[in-house]
Amino acid sequence: MKEQYKLLKGDMLIEIKSIEDSSVDLIITDPPYGVNYKGGTFDDSEYAVDVNVPKWFNEWYRVLKNDKYLFIFAGVKTLHRWIQYGISAGFTYKNILATRSFNNGSIAPKNNFGFQFQPILVFSKGDGASFNDVDFIPTSDLWLKDKRNKNPKQYTYEYPNFIKTEWAYATAKVASSKYHPNEKNVELTEFLVKLVTSENEVVLDTFMGSGTTGIAALNCNRYFIGIELEETYFDTAEKRIKNKCWQMNLIVLYYM
Repeated sequence: MKEQYKLLKGDMLIEIKSIEDSSVDLIITDPPYGVNYKGGTFDDSEYAVDVNVPKWFNEWYRVLKNDKYLFIFAGVKTLHRWIQYGISAGFTYKNILATRSFNNGSIAPKNNFGFQFQPILVFSKGDGASFNDVDFIPTSDLWLKDKRNKNPKQYTYEYPNFIKTEWAYATAKVASSKYHPNEKNVELTEFLVKLVTSENEVVLDTFMGSGTTGIAALNCNRYFIGIELEETYFDTAEKRIKNKCWQMNLIVLYYM
């Protein structure tokens, strides 16, 4: 059986110390936004953004290989601060992917727009390697048959920064959101994994939640390292990944 995964239970800033410098090929993570969603210290603005985000970026930069990518699901109101902290840590700020949140629990105020926009910040360490060709945008039948199309392909490999497909939602739909209140879309995550990594490379999620990034990495035959502080979510991720590993004849390397 193939050893493919490592799951670490605890604080990101502590557990990530066990990961070697420049050993990770991709980071996809959904950290606390600093929106005080639960009214607790962990997700208030000072804790999540002003105090810890610079430390998180420094660790992400340390473990990521050169020319590899960091994708961060971030909150709308604090985007500017995340971008600045990322640049200060040494990252190259590349872009913002525009997706939607299926169910963010927010009620739009009378003096503002709604908050269905789910941005994904794109950083690279260095310039960033060229993207892989990943089936994403179907080419129209008319263009496939057009004589002017000298290199007809079933899909277009020039990717927009807005995700407009049947899986445009960053969060899972309500019917499938059974693991986490902010569960992410596996298909969208798989697209990101395939776009910037190759098989058997290492994908890291430092705020693993219910393990969606791990499931996506597994589906794409990548090695996964996940860190999660909340015991309930860690247990959920552990069960999901173990079940998927059993189905695919893989095993989890170890837990801490």
